[in-house]
Amino acid sequence: MTCQQADLIVVGCGAGGLATATQFLQSFPSGRVIVLERTPLSRRGGNTAWTGAFFRLEPDGTPAPDFTARMRELSAGRTDPAIIDRLAELAQPTMQWLNDVGVATRADLTYFLTSKGPRLMPAGGGAAIVEILTARVEELGGWIQYDTTAQTLIQDDHGAVTGVLASDGTRYEAPTVVLACGGFEGSPELLDRHLGDRGHELSPIAPGGQSNRGEGLDMGIAAGAATDGQFERFHGEPVDARARVPEALVMVYPYGILVDHRGKRFLDEGADTPDNTFESVAYHIWRDAEQFAYVIADQKLMRQDITRAVLTDREPETADTLQGLAARLDIDAAALTATVESYNAAAQPGPLDVTALDGIGTRGLEPPKSNWARPLDEPPFVAWPVTCAITFTFGGLATDDQARVLDRSGAAIPGLYAVGEIAGIYHHKYPGATSVLRALVFGRVAGQAAAARKSTSAAARL
Repeated sequence: MTCQQADLIVVGCGAGGLATATQFLQSFPSGRVIVLERTPLSRRGGNTAWTGAFFRLEPDGTPAPDFTARMRELSAGRTDPAIIDRLAELAQPTMQWLNDVGVATRADLTYFLTSKGPRLMPAGGGAAIVEILTARVEELGGWIQYDTTAQTLIQDDHGAVTGVLASDGTRYEAPTVVLACGGFEGSPELLDRHLGDRGHELSPIAPGGQSNRGEGLDMGIAAGAATDGQFERFHGEPVDARARVPEALVMVYPYGILVDHRGKRFLDEGADTPDNTFESVAYHIWRDAEQFAYVIADQKLMRQDITRAVLTDREPETADTLQGLAARLDIDAAALTATVESYNAAAQPGPLDVTALDGIGTRGLEPPKSNWARPLDEPPFVAWPVTCAITFTFGGLATDDQARVLDRSGAAIPGLYAVGEIAGIYHHKYPGATSVLRALVFGRVAGQAAAARKSTSAAARL
């Protein structure tokens, strides 16, 4: 059996894993790091390589005013406050570190038309994080082992993690192992197990998610780890079902109506601003609309500048009449016409302002529409077929604010850390623009911890 010795083994080549490896090599320059990545070089990076990677931060890197409150609120208090506070505390230093290692950041508008200000993001998106940090790891002497899938954690007689066994039989031994290999959105079996028997209908929003198959989760549990995060929930987004590009977001559903394949409405499209509702809307498309729905709108919407809110490579379906639109969508024309007529009767005439909640709701309609309830009466009518794509899962391993993996008694498992999606911190709703940020922040935390453990071990031998 082949055995490789190192000072740190990192499983996964996304933002969290690369931040861990880079920080470790900066903190312990003589150290040896091996990053295990299941994909070939051309497909490395997991979800990070495909995301725009917005950060919930001000242009100077400080947390947005609602940062900690929103994380607490959306989890209904279930996310560890110490993790939230550590994330907020280290956000700006992490952005400075990211700039220092060569990843520039810039402020830009998100794809929500109601956004009042820009969010910080890496220039070049998540792909820039992957490209630049992999280069830094290699420049500092680290090794990235591609086409290698971690399968089992190696433990000593006391339960401390001392390495990883790969699927090809190779042993990778090190005093510290960091799991940074994503959630389980790429595993239909695990989606069914945790979300119910229709979980497999959810497709990852981008190719990187297909590589996140839950082995890290299974390895951690087998090693005695506790779990955290809400396993039956996930971060999903409404995307164009016809699109040939990843992350083909359609974020204009609040300004028209959303109907299922029977031509019926099934939720309040204007319950709040789209940045606060898109995850819930996507979830209900999957759960209540059998994973297929249609955004129906008219020329009041098409006169707006919606470029940044519709990222599909396909034009909307268009027709001069509702009957013609129904034919293009292959749904019942009578049902769609009746739905629009009922909605129009309950809506209020007037101009459409897509930039802010307007408080203009329907009257006597079920389900209601709480904002942007303007009639659909200006043809040609347009439609986008939308489905729910899964971005990442919420359930993962339990960790603390030092990125240590916790066992079922709440104690840290010696030698084992987890960062990024595999660390289960989210419950109920995802606080937008925090996922890549937490991978970077706690990746650095884990890298510093691994360096400190190695330094302590080296000093003890003197």
